[in-house]
Amino acid sequence: MSSLKLNQKSVRAGIVTIGVLGGFVSGYGVLVPYYVEKYSLDLEIAGRLFALTGLSGLFGVFVASYLVDKIKGAVAGVIGLLSFAIGVMVLMLAPNWNITLFGVALIGAGFGAAQVGISQLVVDVGGLEAARRTNKNNIAFALSSIVVPVLFGLFLTRAYVLLLGFFVFAALLTAVIFYFNTEGQIAHKPELTERAGNHKSSIVLLLLGITTYVGLETAASGWIPTYLMDKGWSTSKSSLGVSVFFAVLLLVRLVILKYIDRINFGVLTLVSVFCFIPTLVLLYATNFYWTAIILLGIACAPVFPMAFAWVVKISPGNARIAGLVFFASISGSMIFPYLIGSYMNIVGVEFAPLLMMIPAGLCLIFFSLGYRSSIQQLAKTYEEEY
Repeated sequence: MSSLKLNQKSVRAGIVTIGVLGGFVSGYGVLVPYYVEKYSLDLEIAGRLFALTGLSGLFGVFVASYLVDKIKGAVAGVIGLLSFAIGVMVLMLAPNWNITLFGVALIGAGFGAAQVGISQLVVDVGGLEAARRTNKNNIAFALSSIVVPVLFGLFLTRAYVLLLGFFVFAALLTAVIFYFNTEGQIAHKPELTERAGNHKSSIVLLLLGITTYVGLETAASGWIPTYLMDKGWSTSKSSLGVSVFFAVLLLVRLVILKYIDRINFGVLTLVSVFCFIPTLVLLYATNFYWTAIILLGIACAPVFPMAFAWVVKISPGNARIAGLVFFASISGSMIFPYLIGSYMNIVGVEFAPLLMMIPAGLCLIFFSLGYRSSIQQLAKTYEEEY
């Protein structure tokens, strides 16, 4: 049995952690063109930033997944923050692109470790509260992802070191708060219920759906600024496009949080994923860029929190499930933005929305295959059990 104890301060610090780290990584969409200009890179080389973030993030996921039930919760929750803070400091002082990539690797490892450690610790409470906290994590991510790209767009060229120093301070502050307000240790004792045992194939398909979804979301937030600049937008206006995307995510997830006990996870996820393709067609084939960005944000908003809540619900007591989810999500964030950047370098930036249809189509396939009648009833079981 878990001896883990989190109070309000530690839960809030954990949610803020997801926001700070997630917002910074979402700002890579603005950092990429900044580094392209600063170091005279082409898009394929600059795209390695996404691939390296994903690769090092997987390392962080493995480390945190292994340690999360073997060390104190306070330590498991802060190791990622410390790696992130060191990585950002390296970016502040880096004299060239190679050293910058080393800092990116540390940031990626910290991001992966924090995502797994924090998420697994805060959802250990189980039940409907775990789903609420999962959605709050995603709301924090979306809120920070609104603010950070705008900050990057406004201040990167004028106050690069000062701006990054703020993130170092924020990471260290939340680490201290979380550490001193967390007691005990999480336990890993999966419940071998009939329902849990019958969902292995569904879990695999959901994880593949999460992989392709996060690949799409990361590609969108990472390459939309470059796509918009190719259409003649300024750097600050293009970064605002990313902020609008995440602002819509935030608003929709706030609504989801209010009505989460009434939502059928499967139906909402499938409807959202189905809307990806026509939205990307709108972004590619018309000049209604703001409309397309807003609609894409609406379509993306429910997918990750609903899928995460799905997997947690059908894997009760499993202290490794957050690790699996973030292994899937970071794999997607590593693979698809890099591939899209590589092909954009060949066919042209104007084809970015069409290239994003590849992860969007795969996402629809995986979630459709994973949609089982038993999973469709998850929302109803909340009322029966709680």
